[in-house]
Amino acid sequence: MKKRLIITLLAAVSLQSKAQTIASLKKDMYSIASDATEGRFTTSPGYLKAANYVLSQLKSAGINKAYLQSVPFSWDDYTGSELMIKGKTYRHDVQNFIVTGRGVAKTGKWRVLKAGDSVKGNPAGVILLPNADQSKDWETTVIRQYRFGYMHYVPDGKVAAVGASTIMVSPRLAKMLAPGDSVNVKLCYKFENKPGYNVVGVLPGTSRQTIVVGAHLDHIGRIGKHIYNGANDDASGCVAELGAAKMLAAHPGKKTVIFAFFCGEELNLKGSCWFASHLPVAQKDMMMTVNLEQLGSKHRSFRGVWALGDTTLKSAFYRAGNNFANRNLQFSPADSVKDILSNTDTYSFMNKHIPSLLLGSGGFPEHHTPQDRIGLIDFAHLQKATRLLFNLITIYRKPEQ
Repeated sequence: MKKRLIITLLAAVSLQSKAQTIASLKKDMYSIASDATEGRFTTSPGYLKAANYVLSQLKSAGINKAYLQSVPFSWDDYTGSELMIKGKTYRHDVQNFIVTGRGVAKTGKWRVLKAGDSVKGNPAGVILLPNADQSKDWETTVIRQYRFGYMHYVPDGKVAAVGASTIMVSPRLAKMLAPGDSVNVKLCYKFENKPGYNVVGVLPGTSRQTIVVGAHLDHIGRIGKHIYNGANDDASGCVAELGAAKMLAAHPGKKTVIFAFFCGEELNLKGSCWFASHLPVAQKDMMMTVNLEQLGSKHRSFRGVWALGDTTLKSAFYRAGNNFANRNLQFSPADSVKDILSNTDTYSFMNKHIPSLLLGSGGFPEHHTPQDRIGLIDFAHLQKATRLLFNLITIYRKPEQ
């Protein structure tokens, strides 16, 4: 009995030594969400830099089966496009104009219209002037069109060119134009295959029962001079996942654990959708998935950790969170929060009828702005959330059928 107690205490001390310190969490955060990765837009060099860092950390921790999983995307390349206003040429650039609709190619001049105006005649294309809201927040317009509208998930099929080609000029160029003006435009288009990558690490257990832990590694990227670092959305989730992976690699158990860092979450969840359709294990062996989203902001709307998902996971969540005050743990069943879950990678697994749980700390006002930077992160809270995740994976047992 005494010998067993000593072994247990030694194991506890060893586990504590492997716990993720705030310094180690900060190192991971800076490697993922600093300006060097330029906002991690899916398929960008900055995203790949962050992905390779995560991959190296998984392998360094002893998770030898770690790899990049290719996800098929394509990109609408309008390099070479330009328009001429009052004798001056403006190239395709987020500060000048974006293409909002690649229509059927025609020759001739383009007609300038206000949003909502009907097209008269048969112009070669349409130049839209931004409305008041778009002018006020041009970067958001750019994000929705140039960033997200140009990227396509290949399994969804190629976007057809229909109707008149349409571009929207920036507020700066809009000041030089008026409805009814005619403008010469050269629209160049090239379809480009551009794969994204999920980072996947498989920590084998002694049984086939498997838990998948996921967080999205991608964010919005760089728009003009602004970098959207996405420290809380969702580098915080990635850092907590990576921290738990290092702890579990030092103390593997019976369950197989798969760590996934998704691309394309900001592109309608396409990275997790691809992963869920190409699981590295049989779906029947999946016990649950845990998705991490926005865990670390100092300005978070929930003080602790909020879990949303399958009610069969509720008890394990509360037991795993014993390092939080009970009032700082909250659980919401999936049926009551469908709208929230449908906008997260959790949804890709719910659609496969796999028991799923989302862990987060609510919303935060800097969401999808350049202010979501590392200085926003509450690392003490993130450390506690990392331990909760480790505990959840360790203690969870699949309910008897």
